[in-house]
Order: sequence, then C-alpha cells, then structure tokens
Amino acid sequence: MKSEIILIDKFLKGTISSKEKLELKKWVLEDPDHLELFKKKIEKYNPDSSINFDAEKAYQKFITATKAKKQTPRLAYRILKYAAIFGLLFTIGYQVNEYTNEEFVNGQVAKPENAFDSTDQIVITLADGSQRVLSAKDENQIRDKNGNIVAKNNNNSLSFVSNESSTSEELIYNEIYIPYGEKFKIVLSDGTTVHLNSGSKLRFPQQFVNSTAERKVFLEGEGFFEVTKNAKKPFIVNANDIDVKVLGTKFNLSSYDTNESVTATLVEGAVSVYRNSAPEEELRLSPSYQASYNKKDGKLDKAVVDTEIYTAWMQDKLIVNNLKFSEILVKLERLYDVKFINKAKNLDDEVFKGEFNNEDLETVLKTIALSTPFNYEKNNNVITISN
Repeated sequence: MKSEIILIDKFLKGTISSKEKLELKKWVLEDPDHLELFKKKIEKYNPDSSINFDAEKAYQKFITATKAKKQTPRLAYRILKYAAIFGLLFTIGYQVNEYTNEEFVNGQVAKPENAFDSTDQIVITLADGSQRVLSAKDENQIRDKNGNIVAKNNNNSLSFVSNESSTSEELIYNEIYIPYGEKFKIVLSDGTTVHLNSGSKLRFPQQFVNSTAERKVFLEGEGFFEVTKNAKKPFIVNANDIDVKVLGTKFNLSSYDTNESVTATLVEGAVSVYRNSAPEEELRLSPSYQASYNKKDGKLDKAVVDTEIYTAWMQDKLIVNNLKFSEILVKLERLYDVKFINKAKNLDDEVFKGEFNNEDLETVLKTIALSTPFNYEKNNNVITISN
C-alpha cells in the first residue's frame, strides 16, 4: 500500500513516469477501496474541491495520462498494387479514445453501455458487476465479489473455471473488451477457445448450465472460435442479425460495426449461418466456404474463399485481398491503435492486394509513398496524409 500512496502523490505532483502511471491505473481499477482512496487523495490535494467533486474530470485526467504505447516489431513485407503497378504499400491510422464518460457511483466506477469502447486496456466485467483490468504479464486468479475463483489469467489467456459441482441453473454473463492494438484469448467453461481481435467485445455465460438446450455467446468485432464438441448442446454465436450454429468446429466470425457485411469463414467441421429473424433459411457451410451477410440489403450468400486471408490476424499478419484504400485504413486503425486522417482523397477508391506482417510506422509510411506518392505529418498518434 505504501508504494501505491507514493505513486498517487507522484501523479498529483506531475512527477510520475509512464510506467508508474500504468501501475497506478491497474491498482486503482482492481478494487473499489482503491478507487475511494484515490478519490480522497485528490480531494485532499485540492482543498477547494467539495466532497462531491467532479469525479468524471478527475478520473479522465488520470486515464488519459495512462495511454500505453504499443511496440510493433519490424518484419519483412511485400505488397502488390492491384492495377498491375508493382510497389509496396501500407499505412497506418490511429484511434485516440479516452475515458470521458466515467463517473463515481457509491465509490465505484459506473460505466455507460458504450464505455468499453473508450478504454485502452483489456477489461473483464464479471457477472456480479465487478471489473478487472487484464495484462498479458498477469499470472493470477480472477475472483468475484464473494472471493470465488471464476477464471485464471496466464500468458495473455483467460481460462474460466468449470464448476461441475455447482447446482445453480441461473445463466449469468461476463463480458470482455479488447481495445484497439491488442488481441486476447479466452477459454470458456466448456473448453471452447475464442481468439479475440482488436476492438472486439464478447458476452458469454460464466457457466454453461444444464437447463439450457444451447451454448450461446454474443460477439461484437472479430473472433476465431475453436468449439468443444457437444452433440446435445449446439454452440451459437450471435452477431447482431446473424447467428452461427455449430456442434464442434473452427471458424472465424467478423462483425465490426464499420464493416458493410458480417462474414463467417469455416476452417474445419461444419456450421449453419442464418438471420435470427429467419432461422429456417440457414446456409450450411463446409470447410473453405464463407457466408456473407450484407447489412444494407439483408442478403445472405456463400462462396469459396482462401481461409488464410481471414485468419492471418492471429499470426500478426495482414493479408489484403482487393480492398479499397479506405477499407485498409479501417483495418489498420484497429490493428495499430492509431488515427489516420486521409486528405489525399484520390487514394480512397484505389484497390490493392498483397501480404505483409507488422511494420515499423516510419517504414510503412515511406514504403507506401514509393508506389503512391504522398506527404504525411505525424502529431503524437495522429497521422495526416496529404498530396
């Protein structure tokens, strides 16, 4: 506790380092008592503040001061411009989001429904309402408010404990959010593994109870599912208007709000894809097939695809297959947690294809400029492209 008090004092005096800010942020979020102590320290530091000071602004100052920088390794790359012009491409964008909607309620942080979209940390919200900030470096147990172990966090993976002795038939849900620039893996209580991509949210039962006829989870964003087989209990992933139903298989599901379509790509086994408003009109997929649901016209189609294109993100690869420049930038905003402002609008509709891995930012920008000349200006995490 003494070390955390020192960190709070450093933060208030403006002498805290970036590493110490992250340590303090994690400590503050892990326990309501820590938040209360943090609140009291701020009040004491500012004698003019009332007992009901503006916690939103105070906490925003703290959160915005703990923005972690993501390090990306230099990797080999190659990319081919679609219009038969050989060159190397890529550019990155950025996303700057802050905790702007937090407020203190009864000494705890209460978040509105969209609050997850504002954090730069991996956050798990348990069924009892308690929250934890997760780190790839953590090797610890996740407990609920009553002290019960519900999951174990180890090496960028969160495994939920199967409590076979439990007699409870109540279906209660947890929710995990993965920010831009991060990926995370969770293992559900039935053994199903879910790899979650940047900017994704998964809502799932803490335990799959015996009284239900199915195992159902809810996805926003993108995830790769390796489903534990259970012929008596199908596994269903809901992505807004679309449901994907499986018994035991491997598939990728992408349902970002920014995408024009929801796609389910089957790697192994079999799945059924259908609009939840018309489950009788299901599409059955075999390996290497992809179902695509167009959000505008409501059409659901399937086609053979190269599955590697849609699963490469798990190996930190980015494969571009006939994407518009504007579409590429959306992907890169999620991948690198950056904001990209493109004033060179002549590039928006150009189509590219190619393959490469993570790239150093300066190298990426210089590389794309070799085939498509442009100027760029970098201001913190904001990169502005111009002709």
